[in-house]
Amino acid sequence: MAKLKGYKKLNSTIAAQFAPFGITGAILGTEYSYVLNDAHITYKITEGDIEDLWMAEFVAERFGYKVKNIFIFSLLHEVGHHLANDEIVDAIADFCDNEKIRIGEEMEENAGDMDIQKKLEWQYFNLPDEIMATQWAVNYAKAHPRKVKKMWKECEKAFHEFYKINNVRD
Repeated sequence: MAKLKGYKKLNSTIAAQFAPFGITGAILGTEYSYVLNDAHITYKITEGDIEDLWMAEFVAERFGYKVKNIFIFSLLHEVGHHLANDEIVDAIADFCDNEKIRIGEEMEENAGDMDIQKKLEWQYFNLPDEIMATQWAVNYAKAHPRKVKKMWKECEKAFHEFYKINNVRD
């Protein structure tokens, strides 16, 4: 597999969009996540993943908000973890961590069954820490649609450059 070029610049561009929220870095990975110890976010650049579709469906049903850009929304969700993390008491954080382990194990056991996968994914989305992060993302996206659109434009430019450097059609 060829080494990817330009990922540091891509990471830097993504991180810059979320720096106003106290995010200190962004790392290209295989999923969206928030790294608590150093306030980093990770992101993926795949499109059309079923988990992304389920997340958008969940947000529409639970919060009455139609996600316009799952990439930016997912990263706003991770920012929500960063900003709401202090509000979660230890007992609830422990509950969420234990449930995430259980859900992950059940997902592995039922890898081929999409109905069970979706049910488990929704259990994950409904955990208290996930709800808080999603609520923050929904509130921000609703209150700042132009900022969200601008974030995406900056990220999109960086993606096009990244794809071009790596000879990938976007």
